[in-house]
Amino acid sequence: MKRSTGTGRETGAQAGALEALRGTHVLLVEDDDEMRKMLAFVLRRSGYRVTEERDAFQALEYLGNILLDGHPDRAPQLILIDQCMPGVCGLDLIQATRTAGMRIPAILITAFGDAEIHNRAHALDATPVLDKPFRMGELLAIVQRLAPATDG
Repeated sequence: MKRSTGTGRETGAQAGALEALRGTHVLLVEDDDEMRKMLAFVLRRSGYRVTEERDAFQALEYLGNILLDGHPDRAPQLILIDQCMPGVCGLDLIQATRTAGMRIPAILITAFGDAEIHNRAHALDATPVLDKPFRMGELLAIVQRLAPATDG
């Protein structure tokens, strides 16, 4: 699990305070290592703070810990998630966040964007759905609209 948490030299309280200042927080969930690294790089370069997770199980654990620790203010402002991953799919993760009362905007990316996936995503307010391949400019425009980058 790779998380963007600063230099690692801060105390817990300092790290929490600094984390809050580091820009709009995006949770990126993608099982393809190269795609995840590329998306994280593009988002960070555009001013976003990115938490990377390899699959929906890890993302659920991460989000669950935020809720259980009583720090909903540390929840990401946006989730960018791949649909097809081992175990739990992207739409199931979005459904779990909705069930837990987390109304975090979500962008679903998929290589298999059939009508059923688009309809399920729309029903969960996870729109838009980006079909692979997509242009980075298109993704960034959507991310900026849903969760504007903040200075940090």
